[in-house]
Amino acid sequence: MEDNLNYELIGIRIRERRIKANLTQEKIAEKIGASTRYISKIETSETKMSLNCLVAIANALETTTDHLLMDNVAASTPQLIGEFETILDDCTSEEIYLIAELAKTLKKGVRAKNLKSFE
Repeated sequence: MEDNLNYELIGIRIRERRIKANLTQEKIAEKIGASTRYISKIETSETKMSLNCLVAIANALETTTDHLLMDNVAASTPQLIGEFETILDDCTSEEIYLIAELAKTLKKGVRAKNLKSFE
């Protein structure tokens, strides 16, 4: 089975979350029972981690694996459109308008954040 995970983005997200939580690599390593060098290699995508390690890091950072993996989750466009249709199914015209405006704003914010992550 081919490994399609983007370890660079996972490492960036781990590092960002660790810094936001005001934790050092040493502290995360201590919490999960690993070496500081190993945490450094994960953050710089020099090494791949096991699923158990990913879960331990997520727990140590008080986040979810979904957050750390979000760039790696593949969902088909028709499936996502179906989810939006279900969400909007019982909405009034005004609610649909407001949701659309929020989606536009969110899209701009996500794109701006993604650009800053790669600067």
